[in-house]
Amino acid sequence: MEINGVAVDDIHAEAFAMPFSRIIVTARTGKWAHTVSRLATGCATSIIACGCEAGVEAHTADFKTPDGRPGERLLFFARTADDLRKELIKRVGQVCLPAPAVQVFNGLDAGTPFALGDKLGYFGNGFQREEKHHGLGCVAIPCTAGDFIVERSVNIGEGVGGANFWIFAQSNKTGLRAAERAADAISSLPGLILPFAGGVVAAASRLGGKYDFLSASTQEDYCPTIPAAKNPNRKLPPKVEAVFEIVIDAVSNAIAEAAMAAGIRAACGGGGVVKIGAANFGGKLGNLKFSLHDILARHQ
Repeated sequence: MEINGVAVDDIHAEAFAMPFSRIIVTARTGKWAHTVSRLATGCATSIIACGCEAGVEAHTADFKTPDGRPGERLLFFARTADDLRKELIKRVGQVCLPAPAVQVFNGLDAGTPFALGDKLGYFGNGFQREEKHHGLGCVAIPCTAGDFIVERSVNIGEGVGGANFWIFAQSNKTGLRAAERAADAISSLPGLILPFAGGVVAAASRLGGKYDFLSASTQEDYCPTIPAAKNPNRKLPPKVEAVFEIVIDAVSNAIAEAAMAAGIRAACGGGGVVKIGAANFGGKLGNLKFSLHDILARHQ
């Protein structure tokens, strides 16, 4: 299969199920909603060491916040539901609660309830109150600049993490341009996040490695600066000087597939791309398989 003369490997991307939650953060101004949302989702690129993967979700045309104020929708994905609950308490409690005039609401219609607001309420030192706000059951936590309002419960759903594709490029410059096109095309879609900085991964990893204390290490078989003389397993194709990865976390398999197709087509929309591939770990990472050829055939 080719797209604009770029070969697409007959391979599947290996992904895995991940529990996720969507929360809505609102503030008095768009500036504060933006600032708090970015901080709450900071240092959350990979579950390898970050605790969760998180980001700001693209708005849909009909998006409205429960309180009518400026706001953002945040998506958080984690390895287990317990990990996710811990991250939500930490990130909402340490970022959103102390921020001025911020309120937090559940943004997921269905799922398993988690009493986030009730848990955070303990910060009120016994003075927290259960109240109705905007028709929702909330907890009002007294703070020195007024009350912090948070919905009593948020839902945890089942999403997909690690959907991916690789861009094999003639140079770092052309590869990055292709990756940026892909990230721009995908990041405008709702129901997903690109957890890595700018949506682009310049250091694809693999499971395990030489050192026992690491759960992941660099994909040395595809590193252009490691010559074949030092790595007999080198798999970098001829004329390829850089490989970039796009990683997608989505609320459903269907959204992940549509995003992969949109990103691959965007990446192939300019010069300098040799081929498109994907990360595959032989079932060691996850049991979800996204065939590049099948996805592109379904999403013309």
